[in-house]
Order: sequence, then structure tokens, then C-alpha cells
Amino acid sequence: MEKNFKEAEKFRYLILAVQRQGNNLLKNYLKEIGVTPSHAEVISILKNAQSITLKELGRLLICEDGSPSRLVERMVKDQLIERVRDENDSRFVRLALTPLGNEKYSLIIKAEAEMYTMLQQIYTSDELQISNQMLSKLLTDTPFEQKLEERGFGVNK
Repeated sequence: MEKNFKEAEKFRYLILAVQRQGNNLLKNYLKEIGVTPSHAEVISILKNAQSITLKELGRLLICEDGSPSRLVERMVKDQLIERVRDENDSRFVRLALTPLGNEKYSLIIKAEAEMYTMLQQIYTSDELQISNQMLSKLLTDTPFEQKLEERGFGVNK
């Protein structure tokens, strides 16, 4: 590796390592709830969006590329979400949380709060803000920027 790329290469691997570590931490917080980080993301989106189509869900998910069909199928089998026929057009199916999915959402919020508290013990508010700004630059003009915008996490704010 050329010496002038060393810091960029380190940055790339730090992003990968931090993403994996963050996912492992979240898995540990969610383990007792019986959901994965991907399940938690779907549940949170459905809680906030109420009833959306599979395509709309796919547009908002960060944890999955492409269609989240298999993930949704698994969650339907686990009775976390259900498919509901659109009342205005029966050709469309919407996804909604089941009562169990709503219960899990309450527990997910508590687990995420514990993780965020841990992060706030490691980093100051200023450090988190600076890190968010730095990482956001990498997402400018990408599909991830749009997903984050639609979910209320504008990357350039």
C-alpha cells in the first residue's frame, strides 16, 4: 500500500470495525428480547410509519440492500409483523406490527437507550456531533443519505 493512502486505508478499516462492534453491542442488548438488529430496525420503522408496503420498507432500511422479502417473511413467521390488504386497493399489501411486535418495540427502545447511554459515557456530545458530521460526508449523494433523510437523520445537518 502506498504510504500516502495509509490514513485512508486505516479510516476504511476503522469504519468496518466500528460497524461490526456496534452491531455486536446492539445484538447483546437485544439478545434477551429475542430480536436481531435487523428485526429491531424493521420494527422501529413500522412503529413510526404505521402501515407501509414492502417496497417502502426497503427504501427506508439501512440493514438490508434490495428487497427485504426474506427478512419480512421471517418476521411474519415469528408473528412480529403481519401483512394487511390495503383497504383502498386489494392488490396492495401493507406491513404492520402485530401486538407482539408492539411489545417488542417497547423493549427495543429500552435496549437502544441503554446502548446510547453507554455511548454517551464514552464520547462527549461534541465528539458525537463531530463524528456524525465526518461520517455523513462519506454518505453525501448516496442512497444511504436519502434513507437517513427520510428517517429524520439528515446527514448534512
